[in-house]
Amino acid sequence: MNPHAHRGQALLAVILLVLVLGAGSLLADGGLRTRAEARAHARSLAAVGEARSALIGYAISYAERHPGEGYGFLPCPDGGNDGSTDLGACGARDSAAFGRLPWRTLGLPELRDGWGECLWYAVAGSVKHNPKPLSLNWDSPGQFDLRDAGGEALPLATIDGRAVALIFAPGPARAGQLRPHGRAIGCSGSDAVAADLTHYLDHPYPRVSADPVTITLSRLQAGDASAANDVVAWVDIDEIFAALARRSDQPAYLDGLIARAAGALSARLSGAGRAAWLAARAPRHGALHTAPLPPAIVLELPADERAELDRWRDQMRFAACPEDEACITVQRSDGTERCAAVLGFAGERLRTGPTPQQRSGAVQRADPAQYFEGRNAHGFADGVALFEGARAVARAPSTPSTPSGPATSSSPTVAAAPTVNDVILCLP
Repeated sequence: MNPHAHRGQALLAVILLVLVLGAGSLLADGGLRTRAEARAHARSLAAVGEARSALIGYAISYAERHPGEGYGFLPCPDGGNDGSTDLGACGARDSAAFGRLPWRTLGLPELRDGWGECLWYAVAGSVKHNPKPLSLNWDSPGQFDLRDAGGEALPLATIDGRAVALIFAPGPARAGQLRPHGRAIGCSGSDAVAADLTHYLDHPYPRVSADPVTITLSRLQAGDASAANDVVAWVDIDEIFAALARRSDQPAYLDGLIARAAGALSARLSGAGRAAWLAARAPRHGALHTAPLPPAIVLELPADERAELDRWRDQMRFAACPEDEACITVQRSDGTERCAAVLGFAGERLRTGPTPQQRSGAVQRADPAQYFEGRNAHGFADGVALFEGARAVARAPSTPSTPSGPATSSSPTVAAAPTVNDVILCLP
C-alpha cells in the first residue's frame, strides 16, 4: 500500500475515534445533567410539600397561639428576607400578599429547593392574618386561579375553584434573571421583595390585588434556560377545614359560637322592645319574622367576642314569632319542642345529591335553600313555623357534605329524620 494512503487512513481512523468518543462524552454528560435535574426537581417537590403541610398545621392551630381569634388564618409572607412574617399588615384587607416563605414563623428549617434557592409564598386576602378578613369559614373564597401550561383551569373542588395559598420553588435562574450567589446562611436576594420578585419567579409575575390572580404552572423543560421553571404547590380552603374537622374539639368550638349567638339573640328578643327590634331587623315572611343573624355589634356582644362570631355569621339565620309566644315547632329525633324563636346553623354546603348547594354569589348567599335543607329552608325563606335539626354539632363537618335522610321540602307536615348539617336551637 502507498505509504501516503496508509497515513491518510490512520488519520481518518483517529478522527472517527475522536468523534465517537466526543459523542459518547456528550451523551454521557446529557444523561448526567438530566439525572441531576431530576434529583433537583425531586428536592423542590419535597420542600414545597413540607411547606404546604406546615401552612395547614399553622391554620388549624391558630387559635391556640392567638386566643379568641379563631381558626383558619395563614401568615403574611416574609417581606424582609429574615424568615419571619412581617410585623403589621401585609397589604390591604382582602388583597393577596406575596413574598418569601416565613419559615421561622412556621417552625420550619430554612427550606430550599433543588437548586439551593429559598421558597416563595403567596396568601389570599380571605385567609391572611393581618389584616384579617371579616368572614372566614368553609365558604371563604380563594384568590388564585391555577392553570396548566396549556392554559386549562385546574379543577379544584372548592366553592369557587381557587386556592388560598401558593408555595413557589423558583428553580435555577432563567435567562435575564440576576441573582446574587447563594449564601450558606440566609436566603439569597435583598430585603426588598418587589425588587427581587422578577429575578426569582416566572413571568407574568403575581400582582397584589383583591381580584382573582391567575397562576400558570410550568412545564419543566430540561436544559432550556429561558423556559418557565417554578415548581408550585397550593392549599385550598377545603383542605384547611377538612384538617380542622379531624380535630376532636371542633364540634365543641362551633357549639360555643352558636351558643354565644343564641344567648345574645335571646336577650334582644326579650322584653317590651321585641316587636320594634324585629321590625327593624327581620322582615315578616308568612307566619314568622326571618333574617340572617345580625352583626355581633348589633347583638351587643362584648367587643372581644365580635370578630370571631362575625366570621361565622353567614352560616346562621333566625326566625321568630311576631308575638312573645311559642308558635314554632322544632322536630327532634327524640320528640318535639315549642319555641318563640329559633337560631339555625347551616354547616357545610351539600356537594352531592339532586340539589347541591352553591354559595358563591350575593344572590345565592341570600337564599336560605343554599344553606339549609328540607323544612328549615322553607322555614327561613317562607316563614313556615316548622323546623327540624339537632341541638348541637354532633361531629365536625366533613367534605363533601351530604344529608343523612331525604329532603322533606315537599311535605312539611310529615315527620322525617333531622338533616345532618343543620343545628336548630330553640329560643324562649
